[in-house]
Amino acid sequence: MRKGDLKKQEILNTAEQLFCKKGYEETSVQDILDILRTSKGSFYHHYESKESLLEAMCSFRASASAAQTEAALKEEKSVTRRINRVFAGMMPLQGERLSFLLMLLPVFGLPEGRSVQNAYRASLSAAFRGIMAEQIRLGNESGDLYCQAPEQTAEICLSLANDVWCGSCEIILENERKGSAADSSRLLDILVPYRTAIERILSAPFGSMELLNLAELNFLAEQIHVHWKP
Repeated sequence: MRKGDLKKQEILNTAEQLFCKKGYEETSVQDILDILRTSKGSFYHHYESKESLLEAMCSFRASASAAQTEAALKEEKSVTRRINRVFAGMMPLQGERLSFLLMLLPVFGLPEGRSVQNAYRASLSAAFRGIMAEQIRLGNESGDLYCQAPEQTAEICLSLANDVWCGSCEIILENERKGSAADSSRLLDILVPYRTAIERILSAPFGSMELLNLAELNFLAEQIHVHWKP
């Protein structure tokens, strides 16, 4: 890795530690510089702003999740389980550390929150598009699926999956503002129609797709509620 790339990664790692420890809003660019003992010029050479730094953080995590998912797929034979493995890998609510989610969720309520969320969605779609398209092609070959355009179908499925985790985040945030954990029935109301839509798009058997495990999502919502800092 080149010296410039090492510095960029060092800034990213340090910022993530501070964001998770102090919170995104409470961490300044100067806080990051103080720990690294580097100049503002060095920081802004690699990142335009604190917001762009968080977006890069999300992009890095999306790429890492995609690599882990691709490796895990080598152990899986069933087409539907392989596709579910891809969904599980791309969902931040299933793959992220609790400390990162506790930092990230409040950001979605900030003015720059929508931009950060959209950047994360785009990074996940870019990282997982090829992997999902390959699983769809394999499903077509085996006769388990019937999709005429794997690349476009993969893009649609990933977009719907992004809607699921973003919608779940909104429910969790809304309930936390009211001082309570997310309602299971509201989370289920998001999961069921999206899962059904993806099954129809893929011509997959009813009930075969699992975008998010409801029990795991409920547990995560409870953990967020316990650790939430208004």
